[in-house]
Amino acid sequence: MEKLDRSGIWFIIVLLVAASFPWHMHLSTIGIILLVMHWLWDRNLFFKLKSIQFKNDLLLFWLFFVAHIIGIIGSDYFSEGLHSIEVKLSFLILPLLFSTENYLNTSRRKVLEWTFIISCVLSLLFCIGITIFRYPNNIIANLTHRMVLSESLMHPGYYSNFLAFSVAMLATNFSEKKIKNINVQWISILLIIFLLTGLVFLASKTAFLFIGLVIFYFLWNISAFIKNTFLRVASFVLVFFMFSAALFNIPVLKNRALETFQRPNTILPNELKFYNSTGSRMAAWGLCWEIVNEKPVFGHGTGAANPLLLQKFKQYGYKDLVHYSMHTHNQLLHTWIDLGAIGVMLLLTWFGVVLYLFIAVLKDVKGIWIVLLTFINVLTDDMLEIQAGIVFFIFFITLYLYLNREYKRPHRYKY
Repeated sequence: MEKLDRSGIWFIIVLLVAASFPWHMHLSTIGIILLVMHWLWDRNLFFKLKSIQFKNDLLLFWLFFVAHIIGIIGSDYFSEGLHSIEVKLSFLILPLLFSTENYLNTSRRKVLEWTFIISCVLSLLFCIGITIFRYPNNIIANLTHRMVLSESLMHPGYYSNFLAFSVAMLATNFSEKKIKNINVQWISILLIIFLLTGLVFLASKTAFLFIGLVIFYFLWNISAFIKNTFLRVASFVLVFFMFSAALFNIPVLKNRALETFQRPNTILPNELKFYNSTGSRMAAWGLCWEIVNEKPVFGHGTGAANPLLLQKFKQYGYKDLVHYSMHTHNQLLHTWIDLGAIGVMLLLTWFGVVLYLFIAVLKDVKGIWIVLLTFINVLTDDMLEIQAGIVFFIFFITLYLYLNREYKRPHRYKY
């Protein structure tokens, strides 16, 4: 606070955005608006605009957004298309903001990540407290019910992403020995256990697929002290499978796993229930392929995916899925229906380029984690159509991708 210059105000806004994610799916919008105002309120704005570097990564962000604007021309679902474009403003705004002005250095990044982690922990404590307050007569049953536990904040599928990324941050710090203080190490372990417990109760299959990758990475790193390669691999495999077996013997996760391996094709359309997440997804994906095959190259236009899928549900008699307006639950299929094969190729190319930059150029493990978490989500949900997903993912991806990107000013100044 001694030097609350332009970079200091920027950092405060960024901290507020990061802290807001686990609390409400629209709260981060206020922070993004403040970031835009901060970016515009700059006496060197013209110089900053000239500093934009039109590299492949930035162009891919913008091309994906522009493709949706082009796709709305002639679309039969104009209002749905406008909503799709609105939520994808993150692809336009955040890369521009952070590629031209980013003051996140190493020390500030630690503060940012701990702010996000603590916010996730506090939000989980809030969920637990509200659940106990609302249902004092049946506390355990409601705390272990995924929909009840998170109902005070948001859908458990969205909320689980924040907790999962917090675990990835802590596990990466711990396994790469970035935490030197023994007290902080113990606090990190306790927070990992607490957040994992919350994830178990929330029982998001997408989050646990991601956590499986994090555990794999964590165990492999901490087994580095075993010098014999064969012994290290054998020990790693044994511990990993023991840990996995212990997790999937927890009743909540066991029930979700059994539901996943049930054969949904044996259930009649009028008997399939919305709460059967695997069965309803399988039904949606099968019908999405039918829609894709109607216009595979150029698609049906921005905003067409969910309305066309709803028509198919009505046609085939999926009464419960129609009642709950079941959506595509796969971003690749959603984009394919809207924009055709061109849109899917743009999205996959964007994933490939961003992942390459984090792996080969920046060598940023946490950047890799957020890209992988995004990719897993787009395989199981149309996450880039939902503000709770797209803003969170693009915020951290662009913030890490354009780390400490400050344009050179002729003079520093304070507000």
